[in-house]
Amino acid sequence: MTFVKRIVIFLLCLSLLPLPARAAGDWDAAGQMDRTGAGLSALHGTSGSILSDSKQFPAGTSACDWTAMALALSGREEDFASYRKALQGYVEDAYARDGGLDRVKSTTYHRIALTVMALGGDPTAFGTKPDGTAINLIADGTWNFSGNIGAQGLNGWIYALLTLDAWGGEVPEGAAVTRQDMVQAIVSAQEPEGGFGLAAGDSDVDITAMALQALAPYASEHSDTIDAALTWLSEQMTDDGTFRSYGDDSAESSAQVLLALCALGIDPEEDPRFRKGVETVLTGMDRFRCGDGTYSHLRGEEKGDYLASAQMLLAITALNKLRSGSGWIFDYTGYTGPVQAGPGLLLPLSAAAAIALTAIILIVRKRRNHGKKNG
Repeated sequence: MTFVKRIVIFLLCLSLLPLPARAAGDWDAAGQMDRTGAGLSALHGTSGSILSDSKQFPAGTSACDWTAMALALSGREEDFASYRKALQGYVEDAYARDGGLDRVKSTTYHRIALTVMALGGDPTAFGTKPDGTAINLIADGTWNFSGNIGAQGLNGWIYALLTLDAWGGEVPEGAAVTRQDMVQAIVSAQEPEGGFGLAAGDSDVDITAMALQALAPYASEHSDTIDAALTWLSEQMTDDGTFRSYGDDSAESSAQVLLALCALGIDPEEDPRFRKGVETVLTGMDRFRCGDGTYSHLRGEEKGDYLASAQMLLAITALNKLRSGSGWIFDYTGYTGPVQAGPGLLLPLSAAAAIALTAIILIVRKRRNHGKKNG
């Protein structure tokens, strides 16, 4: 056997090497992130076109914004430019018509600002007002909000802080509301049993998980608050790993709990507080999964739901980032915009083998031609 043939055989064998096996019991976050992203994109009917259909998928609506955000941060390939343009149009129209996005719900500003950042835009200069000045979604939704940030409930304070920290800038001197005001508004709302609720007197899984996400950067200052909230959340976990909010086990509740754990750097498969026998937060999530990788809102529903799937995709992406050491999903430091997800290990090995094989063939041909010319 010639040397060249031996090299070819070796490279072909290399290209067929299996991916490294995961440890037993590990939930495949990277694989499920890809499956859920693909399924969510294809719910529209044609994969990759969901964000460009402004009639059926209008920018500025809750489910659509969360979907665009989740697809962008998970690395799916979509028409993000079209959605970003449509979202800017929605924001400019709202400012021209009403003077802003919402006079009561500050979370409308927060959701859209988070979406803009996920799409690679600048939320402090996202379009222009009728007077020609830049629209600053961060200022208008947080320290310069025209109403009471907490008027709609505790989630107003929670998402104001989440959005402010995702942006990462400083609150200007003399602002009516500071970061510390937001932190204190959340901490002071903790119920005696450890949970948080939309309004005082009633703890809720979703709001508690959201509060933990907002407080995560301040864990060292409020460790007792966070530990009490985690203990309460743990007690709400059912025997099959799901979580109940307002009477129903829902995919969104599981997603929010997973996001909270990831924000605090906790892998749900490694924390005994979130394990019931063989059941974990992740096995509980599986009970809402549909055949195409998307998630239903409630158990037993056969079709994937946009909002449930988007929130699950964000949570799974957060877990994948945690396990890969890539940080918190809503930390946009150094983030420049959506990118296509990496192809994994198998493709680079195969590609490397193919490139090397091509190089060998070219070398052999060149030697033969050189021999003919000099023979």
